[in-house]
Amino acid sequence: TTFIRIQDNNKACTGGLQALVGNIKGSIVTEDKLDIEKVNVNLDGSPLYLVTKSDGQYAFANMQLGGSYKVMPKKNINPLNGVSTLDLLLIQKHILGVQPFNSPYKIIAADINKSNDISSIDLVELRKLILGVYDNFQGNESWRFVPSAHKFKNTSNPFDGGFTEYHSLTPFNSNVTADFIGIKIGDVNGSVTPNQLMGGE
Repeated sequence: TTFIRIQDNNKACTGGLQALVGNIKGSIVTEDKLDIEKVNVNLDGSPLYLVTKSDGQYAFANMQLGGSYKVMPKKNINPLNGVSTLDLLLIQKHILGVQPFNSPYKIIAADINKSNDISSIDLVELRKLILGVYDNFQGNESWRFVPSAHKFKNTSNPFDGGFTEYHSLTPFNSNVTADFIGIKIGDVNGSVTPNQLMGGE
């Protein structure tokens, strides 16, 4: 006679389906806490993706626990949104040290060619976009996204130490809120209109 005792040490059987799945959600806003719509949010590690509406929210429900995922926002439309000659002037003042940017997000926005440095080349590239020589940013996208929880090693140089543009969930063991700060490239004075409720996209 043999006895087999099965124990649920990880409590996987408690609560049925709720114990096997979890939710991944978050909000995507600008540095000024404005909701960003039309962000394509990909959930790498699954076939799922969605597009944010005017409230800037996203949610993936009932994702299998124990999996490995990356939340990856992307938006590459309307490059001139929030961009004007005033941005050129402010970037020039930053380069000359007359009026340095007081935010790592503004510094990232000023890196037009995505070289991890702010220089006169960025001014040239942005000016070409404003004048219509370019239809889009060359070597960059209209928006970049940094996890809200990210702590910059050096706020006066966000490229020092680098930063991720995704939220990694490895392993995914419970409900997660993964928020992001969206950065409109070229807009260093915060004039972007990030959703239709503000008359924008």
